[in-house]
Amino acid sequence: MTNDCTDSYSALLRGARRFHETEYEGDRSLMARLSHGQEPDVLIIACSDSRVDPALIFSTRPGDIFVVRVVANLVPSRRPGDATAHAVMAAVEYGVKALGVSHVVVCGHSHCGGIKAAMDAARGQEPPPFECLGPWVALAEGACREVLAEDSATKRTDAETATAAEQRSVLKSLANLRSYAWIQDRVESGDLALHGWWFDIDTGELWTAGAETGGFSITA
Repeated sequence: MTNDCTDSYSALLRGARRFHETEYEGDRSLMARLSHGQEPDVLIIACSDSRVDPALIFSTRPGDIFVVRVVANLVPSRRPGDATAHAVMAAVEYGVKALGVSHVVVCGHSHCGGIKAAMDAARGQEPPPFECLGPWVALAEGACREVLAEDSATKRTDAETATAAEQRSVLKSLANLRSYAWIQDRVESGDLALHGWWFDIDTGELWTAGAETGGFSITA
């Protein structure tokens, strides 16, 4: 019997060979150009979830987007001396300051396990038994508590509550980005635009947040 883990690992190696054959042994003008540097105009902060690969969803090629992937696409607010933010914001800072991207997108998605864990914690349930995951998803608890407070005055289904929490967390991450002066200054000068997106795994639809209201609507 073939080991599934071995099959998965071998599939990656076969994929690497196909990529080499396509991009290096065939028409290699793109990769030859990229070997001298990158000039992406868009930075996307996306979830680590295997179902939501930004390069695949947005039909991009190498060099098109600078991607930061982290559980639940969370962005911590600026807190000097707090190393929690460094892993995410080091990449964002490089994209904004060194690469000069014009757009930063926070892209959430449906069925997000990280937001579900934050929702469970906001409801008073035990945090997940992980050394690092619990403290990280706690960053989304504020957004989750807001949504739960609203539920007392609305009649949402469980699925609608989950969606609201995922989208609210995106908006919180956008606000947290603005807590960094070097981002807010660029936004105010018009050199940088911030965007909130939410991808529906069930339908493949992309929802975007309105600049004025923060409400999400289907775009694609």
